Amino acid sequence: MEYPIGGTIQDTQPSQEGYDAPPGIQEECDSGMNTITEEKLDEGDSFLVLSSASKLKENNIRLVREVQDLHYQIIMITFNQPSPILKRTYLKNDIDLDTIIFIDAVSKYALGTLPPQDIDRAVFINNPPRNLTNLSVAISEMLKEFAGTRICVILDSITTMLIYLSSGDISKFTHFMTSKLSILGMSGFFIAVENGLDPTLMTHLSTFTDEVIDLTPR
Repeated sequence: MEYPIGGTIQDTQPSQEGYDAPPGIQEECDSGMNTITEEKLDEGDSFLVLSSASKLKENNIRLVREVQDLHYQIIMITFNQPSPILKRTYLKNDIDLDTIIFIDAVSKYALGTLPPQDIDRAVFINNPPRNLTNLSVAISEMLKEFAGTRICVILDSITTMLIYLSSGDISKFTHFMTSKLSILGMSGFFIAVENGLDPTLMTHLSTFTDEVIDLTPR
């Protein structure tokens, strides 16, 4: 089955000890940070990526570029920015859009109708971001479609999800995501602003993922 890229999911009822980092995403970080390698992506590791608020967009771009350099495609789940804006940002930074598919949880809710050029390689969730039912369905279908391929998931961002959802709901959703990815042998990156998470949520996210990548300045 070919997943309907450019489609819309309609409403339904809601039912560290480290080492010196090599070049790449860790260039500007402390030597104690973990690094992304092809081996870890092949093994299906999941990562919690911590960023400062001011560097969130920059670190998103850096992360995408790092994953693409390892010859992986990306499923980008975006709560933070509408996918049309992300696409323009990526193009300005020489990011190859042909290797990225978007699951957009914010555009339909915030913007309504989108022009045809903005819906390419994207699936839009047609309900408020606080309703995770349709998003979970879209993610499950997308992961099933690309199972066995060199593709990973990036979620941007956990912090923005807190606008719509409780910490408890985000913990449950992240556990669902990391479990699903682990079963399928796929890697996932969950971006968050370090100071925007309460201690319990931080503990849960650190437990659910295999590694924490800290991109905050020291």
